[in-house]
Amino acid sequence: MSSKNKIFQIKCAILLLLCTTTIPLSAQLNSFPESYRIDSKDIERAKKVISTPLKEDLVLPNPHKDAQWYPNASLGLFMHWGIHSVVGAQPSWDMIAHYRYGGKVAPPERYYALANQFDPQNYDPDKWLKSAQKAGFTYAVLTTKHHDGYALWPSKYGIGTKQYMGGRDLIQPYVDACRKNGLKVGFYFSPRDWHFPGLMHPNEYDAEKWHQLPAITDSVANYQKYERFLGFVLAQMEELLTRYGKIDILWLDGMYFKGVSDMHTEQIYTWIRSLQPGIVINDRWSNIVNPDDPAGSGMRIGDFTTPFECILPTYTPSQWWEHCDIWTSGGGGWGYDKTGTFRPYAWFFEHLVASRSLGGNFLPNVGPDGKGEMHPNYYKNMEAIAEWMSHSRESVIGAAPSPGIARSNVMITSRGNNWYLHLLPSFQKQVSLRTGQKPIAVTLLRTGESIPFIYRDGFINFSLLPAQRTEMDDVVKVVIPEGRKRYTMSKDDDASIEVDKSFNKFARKSTTLNK
Repeated sequence: MSSKNKIFQIKCAILLLLCTTTIPLSAQLNSFPESYRIDSKDIERAKKVISTPLKEDLVLPNPHKDAQWYPNASLGLFMHWGIHSVVGAQPSWDMIAHYRYGGKVAPPERYYALANQFDPQNYDPDKWLKSAQKAGFTYAVLTTKHHDGYALWPSKYGIGTKQYMGGRDLIQPYVDACRKNGLKVGFYFSPRDWHFPGLMHPNEYDAEKWHQLPAITDSVANYQKYERFLGFVLAQMEELLTRYGKIDILWLDGMYFKGVSDMHTEQIYTWIRSLQPGIVINDRWSNIVNPDDPAGSGMRIGDFTTPFECILPTYTPSQWWEHCDIWTSGGGGWGYDKTGTFRPYAWFFEHLVASRSLGGNFLPNVGPDGKGEMHPNYYKNMEAIAEWMSHSRESVIGAAPSPGIARSNVMITSRGNNWYLHLLPSFQKQVSLRTGQKPIAVTLLRTGESIPFIYRDGFINFSLLPAQRTEMDDVVKVVIPEGRKRYTMSKDDDASIEVDKSFNKFARKSTTLNK
């Protein structure tokens, strides 16, 4: 065979390979259009929900008895999982070309083609959650559907396991595992659906063209499209909220439709409670939070607020609130980190204690891989935290907020007349604490040993020896005597308390945590 013929055959082979890989990819973005045919009853239901005036104001947080666990939950596990997990990509955002927080799996056809590879044969959520429960986690939140629109349950509408896995339900095993391990059940659900026909303009898949969108010329027709889309969203939500028994948390992530500003949040939340009376809902139905805008672009209305996404908490934003952040740091963003790189233990405890000292919950995220497995380092971290919890759990899980931020040069949590001083690895100074009374005892929780201290003029001072320090959170428990002595902070303090007989009734006026 001549060299020219060989070159020709090689070129043909390359062309054939490109064709066989490109054709299926290009078919993915607009696949299964029949799954987006919305029933008229669903559209009418959506219209009724948003048009019917509320008989009474929506009470927030949810006063139902089944919702009252939330403020003391303390620590939850966030898990972003989906077709993006196959390659360790950022959920959804990695289909956006030229985006600084994504773009690795652009364009959308390439991203959606991952659905052909997502087949978690090693999926065992019981193993994940058993480890988390031993480490002190009290609730979990799993993505049921991210912005990409891929549903992890066999939904009647849209794309998901119904089309790609023969109807396999990945949510039911998770729910069962939560209940088996005593964890509250949480669902993340994104109302946004970038696979929904016509919802996204082609330019929205390219960060360099985001501002090149056509104007809406017919507002009436546009609103009718919105009602149809809302019918689709509520139909999927109804499936999630009626198929799996009692659901404890619904973690929404932004309803959006171009040209429509009022998302009727209170009507939607009232409707959700009609399906799950004791559920706790976050503040993101109409508050769009994106990587470029972590503060969001709407009003925070929910049973709990989420203002500290990937930001260390610095104040008390509402009665119930939560801080979420990414536990891994080796790539994949909110998704699976192929390197298995977890942030230091000091990071974990700093964020947990900052949340609890201000009365909030901490929700760190770690993603499973495309096979349904957690990285081995996940279990290593959980085991280390479980060991810490064996001696210091009382200082964070169910602990009350600080009795006064200005009282000490370290963060404080409390439980009755017990105050817990948290000495993180970065803190190597002498501890100063304003108590107003001489403590009954000062002990290191990890060992139970007494810590020598000096008491003078309402303050105690002490230091830990280098041998008493670790790479985690070294907690010192200070027991304040009971009594009726009243202690009032100076005008320079930013919080105040009253000390009564049991020393556990705090009249907090304000709190501000300095970084």
